[in-house]
Amino acid sequence: MTTESSKKQYQIGVIIILFLSSFIAPFIFLYPIQELFYRPKEYYFFDPFFTAYIVLMVVLFMLAVMLLINFLVTPKTKKRKKIQRGIVGSSFVIASALIFLCINNYQYIDTKGIHMNQFFSLQEDYTSWEDIVKIEQTIVEKNGVSSPEKLIFTLQDGSIIEQSLTEKLSSTKQFINKELSNYGLKIENKYSGNE
Repeated sequence: MTTESSKKQYQIGVIIILFLSSFIAPFIFLYPIQELFYRPKEYYFFDPFFTAYIVLMVVLFMLAVMLLINFLVTPKTKKRKKIQRGIVGSSFVIASALIFLCINNYQYIDTKGIHMNQFFSLQEDYTSWEDIVKIEQTIVEKNGVSSPEKLIFTLQDGSIIEQSLTEKLSSTKQFINKELSNYGLKIENKYSGNE
């Protein structure tokens, strides 16, 4: 077997693994990596934003597509190796930056307040409990059953923070109420129309 054919087989293997892992890897690896780097010792709620999973999926998929294009299309110039290395190298640099941003996209709630790091931000946004003037839990009726949908935090400056009420966040409502009670607040139910 020649060196060129073994390189091609290796490339095909990497492309296939990237295609398949792009759908699975974000759900397996993102949360533990974020937990390792960003989760505080004491917290009520810690979770990545759902967009981090989606973007990581797309990045891995696009990286596999770029490698596939690089594998299938070979430039006919003398500098073809440099062109191919440039394409692969720049793809990996862009993918690495986006993967870092995905890992850096998280939210948590602790005794101090709400901490969020948005996707294109390198700094954590912090909202203390004393900055919150109102908190509502929207309840939606679906097929005759009422269920909580999201929490809406209204801040002193009039801005709002909306959090989808996942199972993890629902389990922390009692702790949020405990923190809010220190400021004379509690979670209020807000009923919205039928959907």
